[in-house]
Amino acid sequence: MPHMKPVLIFSFFLLAVLAESADWPRFRGPNGTGISDAKNIPTTWTADDYAWTTDLPGQGHGSPVVVGNHIYLLSGDEQTAQRSVLCVNAADGKLLWQRAFDSTPGHLHSDNNYASSTPAADANGVVAAWTSTDSFMLVALSNNGHEIWRRDMGEYKSAWGGAPCPIIVDDVVVILNDQMDPKIMVRFLPETIKLTEPGKSSAIAFDRATGKVQWKIDRRTIIAGYATPCVRQLDNGSREIVFFGTGNGMTGVDPATGKINWKVEDALRSRTVMSPVLAGDLIIGSHGRGLVGEKLIAVRPPNDQNDEAEVVFEIVKSIPLVPTPIYRNGLLFMTCETGIVSCIDAADGQEIWRERVRGKFYASPICVGDRLFCVDRSGNVIVLAASEQFTKLASNPLGDDCFATPAVANETIYFRTASQLIALTGKTER
Repeated sequence: MPHMKPVLIFSFFLLAVLAESADWPRFRGPNGTGISDAKNIPTTWTADDYAWTTDLPGQGHGSPVVVGNHIYLLSGDEQTAQRSVLCVNAADGKLLWQRAFDSTPGHLHSDNNYASSTPAADANGVVAAWTSTDSFMLVALSNNGHEIWRRDMGEYKSAWGGAPCPIIVDDVVVILNDQMDPKIMVRFLPETIKLTEPGKSSAIAFDRATGKVQWKIDRRTIIAGYATPCVRQLDNGSREIVFFGTGNGMTGVDPATGKINWKVEDALRSRTVMSPVLAGDLIIGSHGRGLVGEKLIAVRPPNDQNDEAEVVFEIVKSIPLVPTPIYRNGLLFMTCETGIVSCIDAADGQEIWRERVRGKFYASPICVGDRLFCVDRSGNVIVLAASEQFTKLASNPLGDDCFATPAVANETIYFRTASQLIALTGKTER
């Protein structure tokens, strides 16, 4: 069978990642897969089943991350734009510490806020990022809240505000800094905001311990993007970081040196929000305009048989712009801003099922065992079977708006709503 070797390598890599980590250390968990092997998370529940709920200061759309007994997340003040990094005790929901950083209010999309970014964490602490018009800030804190380093990457130009999510790869912190050209921004900005020069786009790796720049790749500036990179295992045992962006398409980069291994520049022609999905030997992404996905594209990067990356298939129907799909057992499960959920064959893009459910989605789905947990904007958690047959198992209200993707660790699922952090612990299946 063609391409079996890369699929098996990826499968072993994914199993190793999940086996080594019961944590949820970045956006969408280990390597951004969105998959957990937790055993007893319930399918249906009520508020009485929560292990705890914690009221959060400020507002935020960024997701929680979990390492050990520490839950980290970002919160923002809607009036002052002050950002706070929060650390919550995973056992009881008590706030362990809060570190506030002054910032400057600026223009945001109506569905954005000052804490839309998801931090990244490891045993040494947490790294958080946020933007304002005059600053792109990256801050590293220890697990007791002590500031280790901070770096300001300068002006950030976007018509919608920022939502940058760092990742930690070995001993470096990697972040994408895709900005906008004012010729495009002028169509979205109020007349009171005048811009002349394009933003300075880049991908940057910082030393995890010191914050020193390890490498930097200058990138073409067209439209600000929000895709969080991931790491891909290569046939020869090495790895590369996969980046998405409008002006730069899909790119594979050596995490140690910043060397560009390959790229498909014209793969993503409009705004990119969805993060890369590794599906066997394919990389899947989307682009779109407004709040509508225009096209989903699957690319096979160069391998032992091919020197050039190739586009394997494209889909233009019911495509997510914001939510990142789930890849599991050869299937790709997608939720859309329009309330459509669908399943396709990840090898060739053929539709298996497509249904409309109540709710519209910004949060990305996650997969726990053989179930999909899909949180809509009104805070309803729709549980579906992760299978070739569409089966709606339950709908559970959180009681508050929710834009954040859940986290799963410690046999517990953590929901971040507009005002609360909620822990639902798996004990016995209901």
